[in-house]
Amino acid sequence: MTEQELQELIAQGEGYYIEFKKDLNSDFKKELVAFANASGGRIILGVEDNGHVKGVQTTNAYRSEIQQHAHDCDPSVEIRVEEVGNVVVITVPEGKHKPYRSTNGFYLRVGPNSQKMGTDQIAEYVEKFGRIRFDERIRKDLDFNGSVDQELINKFIESAQIKNVFQNKTHILLSLGAVKQIDNTNYFTNAGVLFFTQDPTFLIPQAKITCVAYNGTEKVDILDRKDFSVDLITSIEMGLAFIRRHLNEATEIKGLKREDKLEIPLVALREALVNAVAHRDYIETGARIMIEVFSDRIIISNPGGLPPGLSADDFGKYSLSRNPIISDILYRVGLIEKLGTGVNRIKAELKAAQLPEAIFHFSNFFSATFLRETDHKDQSGLLLTEKQQEIFELIKVNARITKPELSQKLGINPSVVDKYITLLKKKGFIRRIGTRNGYWEVLQVGE
Repeated sequence: MTEQELQELIAQGEGYYIEFKKDLNSDFKKELVAFANASGGRIILGVEDNGHVKGVQTTNAYRSEIQQHAHDCDPSVEIRVEEVGNVVVITVPEGKHKPYRSTNGFYLRVGPNSQKMGTDQIAEYVEKFGRIRFDERIRKDLDFNGSVDQELINKFIESAQIKNVFQNKTHILLSLGAVKQIDNTNYFTNAGVLFFTQDPTFLIPQAKITCVAYNGTEKVDILDRKDFSVDLITSIEMGLAFIRRHLNEATEIKGLKREDKLEIPLVALREALVNAVAHRDYIETGARIMIEVFSDRIIISNPGGLPPGLSADDFGKYSLSRNPIISDILYRVGLIEKLGTGVNRIKAELKAAQLPEAIFHFSNFFSATFLRETDHKDQSGLLLTEKQQEIFELIKVNARITKPELSQKLGINPSVVDKYITLLKKKGFIRRIGTRNGYWEVLQVGE
């Protein structure tokens, strides 16, 4: 490994494949078995958690101690040791004889951390996902150079706050596990396809996210529907925008500041959607992530229940990644704050907003249901979603505005505008005077 390659590794920070350690200590064997039980990785000795290079003094005794730690694991962990300047890089390949155990127990790499597991938990996880993890599968059926999206790489670098030390940005994708190199040829993994190509659903159609808003509490009258086929990060952003568009928003005045407040905290909804993207079963091709907005609830669901090795009693206490590379990339861009804390964060956000607890259900699917306050009204006593309010405000400004003009201004389908207009009339906000050359009359509540 060259000095430049080392700088590039350090610039990325700790993650699923990289661990920094100031020096050898009692945790070293834990990190060795965690990588061996997962997908392999690198331990860099002489680097602090923040990426500051402190360096270590290497002697024959120090090198022997590293090898002894690897030998003391059960079974022994294979390692490759390189010295680059005053730093030692230890490469741990994925183990062939899982599960591995250190002096203090069984550990598994989960995001940027090594998590202790029970014997039964890790054995079940390794049995089902040890060699066939979906996000690590190599796509030799796709030309890397012709399909990689440089803008998405740049967006990732900016979001992950990676230092500009890379001579070749592809090195970032290699370190992430988004790209694998075989005979000097780069190939995307499934994770790379999902994050760094413009239309990942061309190869992975089940990665599409579908959003549907219904008029009422049943799946009968569809108000709005969107299908997102772009990269996963953009899909999450678009999914949240869809939810926000159909939520009630109240305005609170605190001192001299005006604060717009959604009926359900966006942080809680984001945690649920990110969880669905990170932990869905992508091997299941007959289903997709769904966001369903009803008048009384919001349901975010994904194929795949709890990951193997995680029981119902462990839910909300521990974290196991069905798709470790996907989870690591989401963590690096800040969409996952800390692995294993999403459920508790949802609970805390809803409690702080004095809202009912979310309802979690897991079988072959996982779902999070958020209950809406159906009697929620704004300061005028109106019961309107954000988009309905926008239509109402435009009509108040221009009583002769047409439905096509409303559609163009708001960027929504004319059929959706028509349904919102119908609801505004039913709720007593407006009525139509005349037909083709008529106008809208704004009514008082209750008139």
